[in-house]
Amino acid sequence: MDSKNHVRHLRYFVAAAQEMSISRAADRLRVSQPPLSRQIRDLEEEIGTALFDRSNKRLRLTAAGEFFLQEAKRILSEVERATHITKATGSGQAGRITIAFLSPLGGMFLPQIVRSFRQMHPSADIDLVELVPRKQVEALRDRQIDLAFVPMVEVESEDELVFKTVMKVEIQVALSPDHRLSGLKQVSLHELRDEAFIMIKRSSAPATHELLLRLCRSAGFEPRVAKQSDRAQSILDLIAAGAGVAILPAPFGRYQSDVVMRPLAPKPPAIHLCMVWRKEDASMITATLRARILAHFQQHSSSDTESECRSSQSTMET
Repeated sequence: MDSKNHVRHLRYFVAAAQEMSISRAADRLRVSQPPLSRQIRDLEEEIGTALFDRSNKRLRLTAAGEFFLQEAKRILSEVERATHITKATGSGQAGRITIAFLSPLGGMFLPQIVRSFRQMHPSADIDLVELVPRKQVEALRDRQIDLAFVPMVEVESEDELVFKTVMKVEIQVALSPDHRLSGLKQVSLHELRDEAFIMIKRSSAPATHELLLRLCRSAGFEPRVAKQSDRAQSILDLIAAGAGVAILPAPFGRYQSDVVMRPLAPKPPAIHLCMVWRKEDASMITATLRARILAHFQQHSSSDTESECRSSQSTMET
């Protein structure tokens, strides 16, 4: 018996069990009584036990029939759910998406975007995982995740991946509150030449690690790396404890920590945070989410530009 017949047999049995009448079940299913009776007997024969007690004029379920009714209803519910999700997936309305990010950068925008996307696409199953940039790139290649958010320098040489800048992140220096430079509005990079540095591990973000080293070298000194970590919170805790300073993306200041963030002078180039995906990814639902994310940042970029224009105009009028 093929799977299609199995499903039909289950539907016929459930209808007969709920109506407790072959004639009413036939009317409900819009089939004639003889084929319905034959299908149910075929089902009983295949299972190897009676599902109905036919000793009286009124149908009654046997103990086996009572059990099978619950299982049949569960199976039909799963078939209906699978059919719905399959159709939704085929039309780009459903599917599973795993997104990787590094806190706190992903937390600035992903919860809002994912929440609104789920409202529009309730059949989409979206998971969020936190990984350091290097692990995100590896997970993308291994098909363990579908989207990553990493600095552009980490993926510039990856031929099998596609990336798109979603935001530019300012680089600042993180200091303990009682540091000699913490009272300044901005800190000269050259002033950090004698400081101990806390840095993100090279193995976690090799290109970003090298970028920060080059930044110090451009100011005429080789940074003295005292400690390294692959967790932003650990880096900030070490700074708060007076173990050193760090050059970090400005949003790291969003963490709850006893650290002050100060702009650098001269202002270094911003880090380009990119959304990254596999070049051959053909998932329609993932493409829909990518478009939604890009639209989110385009909208916010336009709002920021309009705000700057209004601010400039107000300054000129003043």
